[in-house]
Amino acid sequence: MTFEHTNHMTQLNLIPQPPSFCQYANGPCDQSFESTKNTQAFFFYSSQQELISNTLEEVVRKLRKANPDFLVGSWRDLAVQGRMIFCEICKAQRFTGVAVADVTSLNFNVMFEIGYALGLGVPVIPIRDTSFSPDHREFQELGLLDTFGFVDFVGSDELAEKLSGTIQNTEFPFSKTVKRNLETPIFIVKAPLGTDGQTKLMSVIKKSGLRFRTFDAKETSRLSIQDAYREVMSSTGVITHLLADVRRGSLVHNARCALIAGLALASGQQVLMLQEGKEPRPIDYRDVIQSYSDPNQVQGILTPFIADLWGAIQSKRFVPITLPLKALEKLDLGDVAAENEINALKSYFFPTSQYNEARRGHARLLVGRKGTGKTAVFYGIRNAFWTSQDHLVLDLKPEGHQFTKLREAVLEPLSRGMQEHVLSAFWTYLLLMEIANRIIVNDQRFSSRNSARSELYQEIKELYSADPTVEEGDFSERLLTLVQRISERAELASLTASSQLTSLIYERDINVLSRKLAEYLRNKEGVWVLVDNLDKGWPVNGTEPQDILILRSLLEATRKLQRTFSKDKVTFHTVVFIRNDIYEHLLVNTSDKGKDTAVLLEWNDREALCEIVRRRLIVSLEKDASFEELWSAFFAPHVSGQESFSYILSRTLMRPRDLLRYLRACINVAVNRGREKVLDIDILQAEKTYSEDQLQEVSFELHDIAPEYSEIVYLFIGSPSQFTKEELSTRMQSCGLPPSDADKVSELLLWFGFVGVLGGDGEEHYAYQYQYGVKRMLKGFSNNPTLIIHPAYRSALGCTEN
Repeated sequence: MTFEHTNHMTQLNLIPQPPSFCQYANGPCDQSFESTKNTQAFFFYSSQQELISNTLEEVVRKLRKANPDFLVGSWRDLAVQGRMIFCEICKAQRFTGVAVADVTSLNFNVMFEIGYALGLGVPVIPIRDTSFSPDHREFQELGLLDTFGFVDFVGSDELAEKLSGTIQNTEFPFSKTVKRNLETPIFIVKAPLGTDGQTKLMSVIKKSGLRFRTFDAKETSRLSIQDAYREVMSSTGVITHLLADVRRGSLVHNARCALIAGLALASGQQVLMLQEGKEPRPIDYRDVIQSYSDPNQVQGILTPFIADLWGAIQSKRFVPITLPLKALEKLDLGDVAAENEINALKSYFFPTSQYNEARRGHARLLVGRKGTGKTAVFYGIRNAFWTSQDHLVLDLKPEGHQFTKLREAVLEPLSRGMQEHVLSAFWTYLLLMEIANRIIVNDQRFSSRNSARSELYQEIKELYSADPTVEEGDFSERLLTLVQRISERAELASLTASSQLTSLIYERDINVLSRKLAEYLRNKEGVWVLVDNLDKGWPVNGTEPQDILILRSLLEATRKLQRTFSKDKVTFHTVVFIRNDIYEHLLVNTSDKGKDTAVLLEWNDREALCEIVRRRLIVSLEKDASFEELWSAFFAPHVSGQESFSYILSRTLMRPRDLLRYLRACINVAVNRGREKVLDIDILQAEKTYSEDQLQEVSFELHDIAPEYSEIVYLFIGSPSQFTKEELSTRMQSCGLPPSDADKVSELLLWFGFVGVLGGDGEEHYAYQYQYGVKRMLKGFSNNPTLIIHPAYRSALGCTEN
């Protein structure tokens, strides 16, 4: 083994000063750092894999023997007897040059330690034994460490040889000058499941008045380490919601939370690790975790945290950076999820023709696949009328899981006709109560200016307050409470007549409430009801008839309210935002298909996507220019002989979210490499990370339909990019799928755009170019057409070109 001998210790960026705030101490650090030993490298690994831990201890021994002056430590060296383990780890990381972390298996303590090192600004070298693969799939799903360059090894000799040079040449991968986000100072890592605890958490945060950003795995499958670092470092407070171990997806989600919490604790953020259930937690951070067994305990946990966070936000002041940022480092294309940039979206929102149609009240349904910008249009319409006292806007975001209890306890025992009656009454009551709630909240100051209006306002307030079960919390919480109340009543009642069903829902005669609301709303120019996320969690082609009935009943209820209010000359608009596949199911299950006008949100126009990017660049750079001028200033003109923007666009599914995700990955790679401009090799490198994210996302979407299909996409690892439909069926049958299932999955892969059809002229055809009409797309080709894997997935799969 050769060893490069340098006086590396003089190059270390040690952090001898105790932090001014530590979550463990709930204030300034109370530890002494005087006796802490310096090291060039410090090893973190799990003791659970004994074979690996023994190998790593041997590596430490060999590195020390090869050069006694090269100081190497491991967590085995920590003197933890009678001391706080977290504090000893904190000291070790503050006095080392490099953290070497074993990620052969997915260990929560090691993930936390990786995050903590990065939060301190310490470079990290992830190492993995390639002969072990216990958590390979989970690491792929997690995605946080993909962009690190792993040091792969088998045996102590190989690893010691590789690390002897790597340790001394490793640099911190991120820019340490991250501007603090004062507009939305909280970052929340949401659980991938819509639990009651999470509903309570989001309700309490919304009511606190604190603005926040979220990572939601249901919207964006993976969080890159660059984005995680930027999100945490720009925050003042970080909240992670950990799932109970028995929950599906808890391993990957809780590992992500561990790394993010490590980042946040190291950088001195206010951190809340909220834990569902009482299971023992990893020793590194168990004392920070606050657990609950009843969702009603969440508010009590959050209340002191919010108070501390308010104080921290008030005391924070922007610290000027000491080094000027390069233009590329300043470039910010915004968030890929509209929910995280509600205010920023106003600056660069692109009003498409579909948006204008919906805003003018010409559409009741806005239809588009995930990632096409439905939520951006939702906020665009809301913001157009939100601040005006002349309009009343309901921006409702129910989620499919909130109706599970309603389906099981109330709907399933009933006939189809009675189900429809219950749901129509449910939506009518809920919408009337939400309109009343919005009037009470928004018009408290303005109603008193007119005596007649003030009297109506008080009457509405009294009618609304008579039902305390829907008065508390935000909309999600009120919806959940109403569903629970109806379910409890249904269990105690024998339901045989429509009047009995109605009594489950109504607390009073809603005709009085409806009449009073209509009188009050005469004073306004219009009412807007915007409903998004209703189909969140509903699987493609696996939607239950009752799910579609929930949507149909909502539309019917809004039509009834529109007719009711129109008698009092009140303009009433409804826009419901749904996915393409849900709309297809709705059409199949609706006899009168002309009642609800739909607008399809599509992005087949390259120039429209150019405009989205141009507007974001203009806001970020504070410079108005053409797309071509802005693009050429920051991106190489060509990639592999193709115009660079066209190259990137061809690897998206023509959705704004995909495009922004790829562009952000390109910028991250270029910034980490110290570039002034994104080069073609940076775009190719970013494609690897982007492609992994896309592959993981389509796997998740397939999992929603049936778990047994989620691995199908991995059958194409190393396969040719082109094959016939017959070869596709043969490939799937080889893994045990019967011919009938193979045909079904083939159609799904075509619908998702994972595969397309290759035309005789060499043009590639994908479902999104045909409004996701797979049968219509196939109609122009032979019975056994040549299929082709979409370029978005080829890099991750390692496809060979034909």
